[in-house]
Amino acid sequence: MATLALVISLAALLASSSAQNVMTEEADVHVWSSVSYIFHGEKTPLRGLKATKESLTPLGAHQMLDQGSMFRARYIPDSVDANMTRAPIASLSADAIDNTQISVIASNDIYVSTSALAFLQGLYPPSSHAYADGAGGIRAAGLANHTLVDWPLHGYQYPAMEVLSVLDPNSVWIQGHVACTRYQQSVLHFIDDPTVGKIYKDTLNTYRNMWDKYFTAAFPENLATFEYAYDLYEYAAYQFNHDKDTHHQMLTANTSYSTDLAFLAELAGTQQRDLNGNLSVSGVVPGDMIRAISGRMLAGKVLERMKLNIASKGANNKLNLMFGSFEPFVAFFALSGLVNGNSAGDFQQLPNNGAAMVFELFSVGGNASTYPETHNLWVRFLYRNSSLPDTPFTPYPLFGDGNFPGSMQYVDFASAMQAVAVDGIAGWCNLCESINLFCQALKSNTGGSLDPTLSGSHGTNTSGLNPVVAGAIGAAVTVFVAGALLSGAMVFGGVRYHRPDGKGRTGFLGGFKGARKMASDTDVSYSKSGARHERTSSWELRHGGKKAEEQVTTSGVGAVVQPKNVARSTVSTKGDDDDGFSILEHTPVKPREDV
Repeated sequence: MATLALVISLAALLASSSAQNVMTEEADVHVWSSVSYIFHGEKTPLRGLKATKESLTPLGAHQMLDQGSMFRARYIPDSVDANMTRAPIASLSADAIDNTQISVIASNDIYVSTSALAFLQGLYPPSSHAYADGAGGIRAAGLANHTLVDWPLHGYQYPAMEVLSVLDPNSVWIQGHVACTRYQQSVLHFIDDPTVGKIYKDTLNTYRNMWDKYFTAAFPENLATFEYAYDLYEYAAYQFNHDKDTHHQMLTANTSYSTDLAFLAELAGTQQRDLNGNLSVSGVVPGDMIRAISGRMLAGKVLERMKLNIASKGANNKLNLMFGSFEPFVAFFALSGLVNGNSAGDFQQLPNNGAAMVFELFSVGGNASTYPETHNLWVRFLYRNSSLPDTPFTPYPLFGDGNFPGSMQYVDFASAMQAVAVDGIAGWCNLCESINLFCQALKSNTGGSLDPTLSGSHGTNTSGLNPVVAGAIGAAVTVFVAGALLSGAMVFGGVRYHRPDGKGRTGFLGGFKGARKMASDTDVSYSKSGARHERTSSWELRHGGKKAEEQVTTSGVGAVVQPKNVARSTVSTKGDDDDGFSILEHTPVKPREDV
């Protein structure tokens, strides 16, 4: 593997020559594939509202619809938008969505999956009598009586979308931090860092003064601190958009910032850069950059999607859309060096709702109908941190000094991304020491150890798993479902069990919070799948576990990655815990037959 330093040198050299012409001669550019990660639209905040679940707001839906419309203006060949630089993708269906050309994945958080749907409505709005060739074309719409049937709702387009829960192995590509035990353990000790502690002390009075003005209805006073910077900012931003009095108050000048909202936004960005972009913090292996695990997984998925497009000579994976939370943004900004150089200001703040980072695979010159050789392919990174129509797709350099908006040859881009990516799902399981169901299935299938080559981001299998491993995971999921049904029978059907030795079950920690939600676990929410989602910006339990990482000062935040700092997964052979009881040794309780 080429060293990252060499990759950076090559990228800089190429940027100073051919890439300059690439960026200015848009008419000669042929885009073959686009891979994007998109932040969800505005949602109701976690705290302070009567809503039982965080949900996409109407404003958030419009943000996503508008962003989808801008993607349409850029990539759809027949679209017209005078304010948008067009880069049409070769042979991409114009009016009817062709699900064989597009890949869409989203986390199963309600506000994320609904954001994806709103985006897709903007990308492919209703179009009467529009039929995709990949779905049978106009022939599939015709009936024997010569009637042509239109889609419902005046030509509404129906996208195929994968909505992934944390129980799905592929979910780690877009939310690698959520079920990562080592990451969760690491962020518990966030406040212990001396640099963070100083920020906490320096900003405490300002936060407490703001508590009286904005947060009394949502937060107890002791939570108005830098520890809860993101939670406070999210709530304040929501109130700024929806409450007239709060909107006016937050526009007043702050002693050190232009407005109170600007103070809250900057401190939230500082906090999240340490939690998700501090490359100096390690977990299992020194240099594994556990805080940036979400960005490392995203890098692998971006590379995989481009490889699939190349393998199919441009027929598949033309437009690849991933939807999720902001953590992968922050992590990738640090891993790629975007937080340094002249462009640092654009990447040291949190992304706005609806923001998109885009990776385009393209060639220059030649025939638009003939797929080029790999050595003639280029990649450019673009960032659109708004859904407003006048916001451009702005190019920025990756893995460089941040001073020149150049492009990279694909081979150099692939080497650099490979240097920061994790070796597949098994590699993620190793680095995270996750107890997730599919990790246990992978371990069982390999005799107690995990081989990173079992599932990688570098192959051409879209699922990322070979059939044997997928079968093992399927079997494990079956066991899980059976257990859930049994639990339901116990609760609602009168089925009971007792322990043969009369002793309580040996404790087994689920992640770092334990296997059940306690009354104090206000930072834990449960999805319909039963999986727990920890809020990584909340710290009530930061002293609840042993420190699990090599903590270095925050001076490493945003440093450009060197290969020696990139750790691959290691083999783990830890044994499985035994529950110590079996429900199969006893007969079920007989139902009462008397009245």
